[in-house]
Amino acid sequence: MNFDSFLYNTRPFLNYLFDFYSNLEEKSLSSVIYNAGGEDKVSVLVVDMLNGFCKSGPLASPRVAGIIEPIKNLLKACYRMGIKNVFFLNDAHPSDAVEFGEFPPHCVKGTFESEIVDELKEVVEGEPVIVEKNSLNVFFGGELEGGSEFLKKVVEMIKEGKSTFIVVGDCTDLCVYQTAMSIKMIANANNLKVNVIVPENCVETYDTSVKTAQSLKILPHDGNLIHTMFLYHMKLNGIEVVKELLEE
Repeated sequence: MNFDSFLYNTRPFLNYLFDFYSNLEEKSLSSVIYNAGGEDKVSVLVVDMLNGFCKSGPLASPRVAGIIEPIKNLLKACYRMGIKNVFFLNDAHPSDAVEFGEFPPHCVKGTFESEIVDELKEVVEGEPVIVEKNSLNVFFGGELEGGSEFLKKVVEMIKEGKSTFIVVGDCTDLCVYQTAMSIKMIANANNLKVNVIVPENCVETYDTSVKTAQSLKILPHDGNLIHTMFLYHMKLNGIEVVKELLEE
């Protein structure tokens, strides 16, 4: 297949993908709470909203910084409506992290980069519940067997009926995707019902143009296409993707 035929054959799907993205619908938090069976059945997972991805460091992105305010507003609305289960899933790498072979060193534990952005710290009620991770997937802990403690906690929450999870943060195609998909797959594997919701206005990914990537000798990363494609893939796997969660 040459490029022209590839583009010709792919165009109908790209049109469909754009329509999918353009027609995402808003959803009310009140309906989320009602469908879940109460405020205590709903949890918010805030993924990697750290200085190292928003404000400074080699992986900081203005696109990711752009979702700070929407996430702040969502958290405030959740607290006002009685949702108290809020978890921050944060990169906290050792200085010799193997992951630094794939990505530049970032968010080393104890540094400014590994801290939650101040704008979100300000709205957290009480001490933030922080779950540290050393990979894209929070459910893989340091143990070689048995999974992470957070994996066990999520499984218990689902068994108890606390089975609605709102996932926000970055990146759409990396840690957000891994988090949302893992919860869905964990539930499916155990024949448990779960509802994972991803509001598009509260997730984002970075952009690296082909020209920039070639000059840096790295892989390019089209933020618009990849963001949309991974939202679609989550939808394809039973995750609820909405435009925005409104306080109603």
